[in-house]
Amino acid sequence: MKVKQIKADQREQWNTLVAKEPSFGLLQSWEWGAFKEQSGWKVFRVAVQDKESLIAGAQLLIRSAPFGIASFAYVPRGPFGDWMNTAVIPLLMGELQRIASNHRVVFLHIEPCNPDNSTCGSILQDQGFQASWYTNQPRATIVVDLSQGLDSLFEQLHQKTRYNIRYASRKGVTMRVGDENDLPMFHRLMHITASRGGFTARSLDYYRDEWSTFSKTGQTKLFIAEYEGEPIAVNMSSVFGRSAAYLHGGSSGEYANLQPNYLIMWEAMRWAHTQGCDSFDLWGVPDEVGISVSQDGSDLPKSDRTDGLWGVYRFKRGFSKNVVLFASAHDYVYSPLLYKLGTNPFFSTDTFEAIATFIDRI
Repeated sequence: MKVKQIKADQREQWNTLVAKEPSFGLLQSWEWGAFKEQSGWKVFRVAVQDKESLIAGAQLLIRSAPFGIASFAYVPRGPFGDWMNTAVIPLLMGELQRIASNHRVVFLHIEPCNPDNSTCGSILQDQGFQASWYTNQPRATIVVDLSQGLDSLFEQLHQKTRYNIRYASRKGVTMRVGDENDLPMFHRLMHITASRGGFTARSLDYYRDEWSTFSKTGQTKLFIAEYEGEPIAVNMSSVFGRSAAYLHGGSSGEYANLQPNYLIMWEAMRWAHTQGCDSFDLWGVPDEVGISVSQDGSDLPKSDRTDGLWGVYRFKRGFSKNVVLFASAHDYVYSPLLYKLGTNPFFSTDTFEAIATFIDRI
């Protein structure tokens, strides 16, 4: 058994192992690393190999902040495979820590793809990591079961969700699949949605790079809902292996009473089902929901809050009650002073979330 950095001749073997994860694995795929390289990230694909087979791995992204004041290392939704094996963990973590140290990062941030449990956290802490209270990717989410037939799936949606999907169609909302020429419009609607929801949208170049990487392999589709020829909602969803996810979505706010977001989400799920996917990740609900459900097995809580992910929570819970809570993020700290400044309690939550958003956007 040995640890190594994976080269292009093992790309297929890498993706095959990632695709075996029960959760949506695109962010650890070879293609995701290629996409991030276009925006200046350094990508390191580290794996533990037993004889001729890869058994565990992690895609490590490293990027310097402006003016070279600091570097960050990040493993999004990983590691994957049998990485918690007692023989594997010191090899894999040791190599990740070595690479991060050589690039003089402030900290190495890991967001595991494993369901929340004490084992994952204790294993990382034994390797010198400490729990982190923030994540770049949603820690809690709702995952829709696509393994059943579409008719059965539709009947399991909340009654109001089924009504809204039919209502949108009945009122004249139409659907089409977009192409590269629609990306400026998609970007505009994403910015309108971000301004309305109080979050930061990515640049047009970011969306173009993502689109160019994944659309040519058929892994990503851009769905557009229109009313009388006017785009009013967009949804960019992706598939990897037997899982799919809703990664980006927005709307103009016009004709919201026609419920286009319900119809467009349903169309994305129908497409994922045709691609052979067993699950569809709605990509984020409030952490409080995931923690509440996982701790006491309670039903999905109701709330009138509209801040953060609460604004879309009520919409998403109409598609499924299957809440998944991932293990908490962990950091390995190389520069305690700079790390302490970034996590100082005098910093507001919004400020630190802006830092996390910056890491994800660049």
